[in-house]
Amino acid sequence: MKADLLANYQALADQYQSLANKKKDQLRLIAIARLISFIGIFPAWFYLSPVNEILAVTISFVLLVAFFLLIKKFIQTEKQLFYYQCLCKINRDEISALNRDISSFDPGNEFTDPHHDYSYDLDLFGIGSLFQFLNRTVTRQGKNRLATLLKKTQRSSEEIRSRQEGIQELAEEFSWRQNFMAKGMETDGTKDHYNESIDQVIHLKSIRSLKYLLIILPALTIFLIALSIAEVDTHSLYRLALFAQWIIIGLYFKTILKFHQKFESQGKLLRRYAEMIRQIEAFDFKSSYLVSLKEKLSHQGKTASTITSELQKILDQFDYSKNLLVGFVLDSIFLWDIRCLVKLNKWQQDYAGVLPHWFEVIAEMDALTSLANCNYNHPAWITPEVSQNTFAFNAKAMGHPLIDETRRISNSFQILKEEKIVIITGANMAGKSTFLRTIGVNLILASNGCKACAESFEFSPIRIYTNMRTSDNLMNDESYFYAELLRLQSMLTLLRNGENLFVILDEMLKGTNSIDKLNGSKELIHQLISLKTHGIVATHDLGLTELAQTIPAIKNQCFEVQLHNDELNFDYKLTNGVTRTMNATFLMKKMGIIPKE
Repeated sequence: MKADLLANYQALADQYQSLANKKKDQLRLIAIARLISFIGIFPAWFYLSPVNEILAVTISFVLLVAFFLLIKKFIQTEKQLFYYQCLCKINRDEISALNRDISSFDPGNEFTDPHHDYSYDLDLFGIGSLFQFLNRTVTRQGKNRLATLLKKTQRSSEEIRSRQEGIQELAEEFSWRQNFMAKGMETDGTKDHYNESIDQVIHLKSIRSLKYLLIILPALTIFLIALSIAEVDTHSLYRLALFAQWIIIGLYFKTILKFHQKFESQGKLLRRYAEMIRQIEAFDFKSSYLVSLKEKLSHQGKTASTITSELQKILDQFDYSKNLLVGFVLDSIFLWDIRCLVKLNKWQQDYAGVLPHWFEVIAEMDALTSLANCNYNHPAWITPEVSQNTFAFNAKAMGHPLIDETRRISNSFQILKEEKIVIITGANMAGKSTFLRTIGVNLILASNGCKACAESFEFSPIRIYTNMRTSDNLMNDESYFYAELLRLQSMLTLLRNGENLFVILDEMLKGTNSIDKLNGSKELIHQLISLKTHGIVATHDLGLTELAQTIPAIKNQCFEVQLHNDELNFDYKLTNGVTRTMNATFLMKKMGIIPKE
């Protein structure tokens, strides 16, 4: 199965690389033809004029037209080249990902939050994280949206099922996903920073008078220039018209400069977003979730791509005046910058406020594409069953998604209706913490409508809360133990306020002595049971397992270690009962930390 995926990605990477190479050859030929057509204009005029002036003008004009057409063709071919290069990169990155190298994907370090319910403990963000494993987003907003989705597990059953259908539909539309990603990838170093001022309406003074001036003054200027060329106007009155235009430009100079700065590079960004919107609009989605997203891409009977293209065209025109010579001519004759401001004002009056909503659709689709890619790359994983029960968790052969399948040890795990807390014991390095993260990570995937790394997986939507990795805070004068108490206090506050939590705790109260730790841990578990909480607790403290003898809501399970020929054997398999082996002293002696007897 993995071999088939690798072969498919490799074939596509080779195909797109071949197409990219052809485009490079075309670019070289176009560049040579463009140079020849430009250089040929002057000799054609110089050598043919004495022979036949009409022929000289005609050939020179044809060469000039060819020069501009070749410029346009060069730009189009360059875009096609970049498109094929993006597709090639997409497929090569997937080959690396299937071979357990995800370094080419953004790890989302900026989303790391030690105070979040579970993201810090479950290694949700950072190098080698679940986010980096999943992330295929090509927009900044899409990346933010994916992070937001993964930081939430509490959704309705209906929403999860709807998302499952949408994500699986995208998973099956392989070509559409890759085209969507390629269209959205950055070009020419364009930074993906959407300037929110685009949808803030420009306030122009004397807007009605400006509209009349934009018609009358350019027409009058062109007319006076024509009279001067024809030598009808001997006083060069056109200069007064030019001067009048520059007075108006001067009056609005601060406004022009302000919006040039605000909208700088937004034209290129909008071009990318418009392409992504067209991809969404052009596809006939079947799942209700994707159909509802697509339906948001319209306003007043016009498609979102049409409207964003109009804005992009205005911003492109606005950029013309950045060229000093071109800007001088355009502003002198056509009041160009003022004309662009008026167009922008009209566009914002008609469509202000809708653009952010469309960009949210792009961001959602960008994030869903990442989850769909995960489904496609792991066909053996299972689509979870969403239970209507108050609480359900039943997984068969569940493994951690980030562990290579050749080394992954899968375990079945369930919490029955009458059970509340599962206490897991085991020696050091026996697999307790990895198992806790396995449960948490698969719940995150399932809650977002993605497949889970298991043979079967049934769950009820629930909010996850963990306490596994606590650190002290010297800046706030907090000790390690106090920081953990604050974390546990926050958890209990949520429970007492009626929150439905699934708690995952690893070695509670690590910062105190063993007797105090045992007593405190027992009291905490009593609290969790009284608050009708479901969860899993990993511990080295075997005294905690005695609670199961008197409290039916507690179940003991363990990871056992076998000692054979002075070697420890770990099978990482979860079994019922309490561990009989501890290995700290054994390992310290074996490593020479303490002397052997």
